[in-house]
Amino acid sequence: MRAVSDLSKFPVAGQASYGPELTCPNPRGWYHSVANVVNTPAGLVAVYRLSDSHTAVATHIMVAYSTDRGRSWFGHRSISSRNVWEHNAVWIAPQLSCLNDGRLLVICDLGRRLPGEDWPRLAHWQRPGRGMANYLFWSDDDGQSWSRPVKCDDVGGEPGYIVELHDGTLVYTRTESVESDSFENPPPPEHRIYCRNVAVFSEDRGQTWDRTAVVSDDPYHGDAEVGLVEPEPGHLLAVTRIGYGNGDYGQPSRFIHSYDAGRTWEEPQLAPFYGQRTAVHRLRSGRLLVTYRNRWGTLASYAFVWEPSEVLGFEPASFIWDESRCKLARGELVLATDRGDENKVFFSLYPALTGEARVEMEAEVRLAGATSDGCDLFAGCHLRLSAQGIRLVGGEEEEEVHTAAGPAPAEGGRTGRRSKLSRLDTSAWHRYRIVRADGEIALFVDGRPLLRERAEPYENRLVRFGSDVPSESHWRSVRATVENRHGHSIDWSWRADEGAYPDQFRRDRMVLLDAAADSGYSNWDQMEDGTIVVADYTNQAFYDAASRLGPQPHIRAYRISEEELI
Repeated sequence: MRAVSDLSKFPVAGQASYGPELTCPNPRGWYHSVANVVNTPAGLVAVYRLSDSHTAVATHIMVAYSTDRGRSWFGHRSISSRNVWEHNAVWIAPQLSCLNDGRLLVICDLGRRLPGEDWPRLAHWQRPGRGMANYLFWSDDDGQSWSRPVKCDDVGGEPGYIVELHDGTLVYTRTESVESDSFENPPPPEHRIYCRNVAVFSEDRGQTWDRTAVVSDDPYHGDAEVGLVEPEPGHLLAVTRIGYGNGDYGQPSRFIHSYDAGRTWEEPQLAPFYGQRTAVHRLRSGRLLVTYRNRWGTLASYAFVWEPSEVLGFEPASFIWDESRCKLARGELVLATDRGDENKVFFSLYPALTGEARVEMEAEVRLAGATSDGCDLFAGCHLRLSAQGIRLVGGEEEEEVHTAAGPAPAEGGRTGRRSKLSRLDTSAWHRYRIVRADGEIALFVDGRPLLRERAEPYENRLVRFGSDVPSESHWRSVRATVENRHGHSIDWSWRADEGAYPDQFRRDRMVLLDAAADSGYSNWDQMEDGTIVVADYTNQAFYDAASRLGPQPHIRAYRISEEELI
């Protein structure tokens, strides 16, 4: 896929950027994160968080400057610090904006935390007795000096960068924690608590923030970390991160439109990417550009450009760290996989949000080699193909009961034994069809019913296919439909003989900023000559399952032309 050249990447801040006035309590050094950049008449200004670790006990909101269009940076200093020992609080995620009158504005959430306490999730930060809040910092001189923090709400909640609308109104989004009894099977990590997203407005240039509007209140999506843009006067677009189950089930970001300057919001639409902390702005050309950390799949930061009038929709996500493990050849998709995240290949589709969702998946696939550990089909249940045969994973103890040539359960019937293992020559091409509906799972091979089981033992929201074990699997086609009563439904299909990968949209349209084990939370601005400067944080250019023991992240700038992104 397309990627930003290493020649376009420049260090902004690292371990060597500070003098003795900033002493890190972590012997491994400083942890850099949450990067922002804006263009001013005096040059570029970057704002980021400096902390001892991701789960911080000591934090600074930092500023740095560039007068050579992002190639080099200087003047790194703290404009505010909070730590658990002196303040019983830490700064979480500063967001930087530049208003039309030239003033710079940072909004940041402050979370209360005592020494020895675990790093909480948002629902715990926002408990009434804890006192989470959002604060503003102002600069009237291109970021050279900054005001003291001014509280603008008593909610906090992952605020987005502040946007100035065509009429001068200022707006940001925040995420609020809501408890609900509507879940059939409340997903971790928050279980019965979900994320609601709210837009907060100021009509007096940021002095008061009294008006709010709900952007999204949907327990089965939990839209959070929402970026905003005004593509045209009065038309706002919100681009979300999915909070439901921490985004682990494969739901993409969502587009939510407002056509009355944010007072009311339309029904959400599925976006073709899976973003965290989305930063979306309008380019000088009129196109929209979003940067984000890829949530489901390959851990990476991406950039994506589209026309405001373009109709976009669902696209599958992919986890492919090593692209050489996934190849199209002679009308087949060949996956050469192994154990370890860096060696697996999976394509994720929209999930089954509840047990009552109807899921149907059909795949034409074969395994190569007599010792192949196999591949997987997830269709609201988990089917494993291996050299030994096929089995449903989960539920009661597995036992072999019949071969492909032997008796099979009649359509609508059950055998007397609860079987999940069937002998089958998986090295030959077969068409596997799984249907999860009405509390049952039915498996058909080449149109012939093979087994039927209760769905309850296989509680599984995932809909995806691929492998994470030693295997060579060949795929000709995959088709999947998911019908959710709550949330979106999809009807998706792919054929290898059409010459495209399942994730062809990613390969054609997404531009990789950096693939790293710990990266993202970016923002960007465009300079007068059209150059786009993106700031994000990253720690290494390869996947390392033990990255928490690896190098601490640093801040990086990317200089990109619009032509490189389209």
